[in-house]
Amino acid sequence: MKTNTDRLFLSSLILIGTLVYGMSPSDATAGEFSAEQMRKMGIFLSNFTECNYTTISRREFIDKPDEMVNFALCHNWINNFRSFTLKNSCGKEKTDGNYFAHLDPKNVEKTVKKYLDYDFSAHQGHGDYIVYDGYTYCIPAADGEQHPAVKVVSADRQEDGTILVKGSSYYPDSEEDADDNINVKAVIKPYVWNGKDTWSLVSMNMEPKAFPD
Repeated sequence: MKTNTDRLFLSSLILIGTLVYGMSPSDATAGEFSAEQMRKMGIFLSNFTECNYTTISRREFIDKPDEMVNFALCHNWINNFRSFTLKNSCGKEKTDGNYFAHLDPKNVEKTVKKYLDYDFSAHQGHGDYIVYDGYTYCIPAADGEQHPAVKVVSADRQEDGTILVKGSSYYPDSEEDADDNINVKAVIKPYVWNGKDTWSLVSMNMEPKAFPD
């Protein structure tokens, strides 16, 4: 049975924690990951979904090098456009009026390492859409359709050190419509890239979700 003295002592500890750490008593019992950390996890996963990789695993990427190339080119086109050089030629072919975007293969290697923690070197073209001439990648300079982003709703660390993430998909141009109806489950692995704490993708699965017209 707790005495009044015991209750006073416990209350004092909670007050000290609030003052020293800037936390409220409810924060102290919250999950391991903060709202800001989960926001960044959502951005991390959105780097894949915005390139239409909604159900994928690291193993599948490794088994299909052309998909790693496609992801890296798409990611850089959306988020690092200045890394491309626009030219009216692709490989040995020149075109009249059509421009192609050229990317240094080092940017592909950097992107694959950052998001998949994989040392990529199997550079290659991919059908008629992606051309690799041994020196640079070349793709048509055109935007594609918009794909969903991810809002993370919960994140739980697993026994093996990975993090099970659950989230909800939404379209970036209507972020205010993002809800907590979970249709995305992913496993990510914490690691350090370029001296910064981040994650690499282990797997992700996005179930279909009805979006308003």
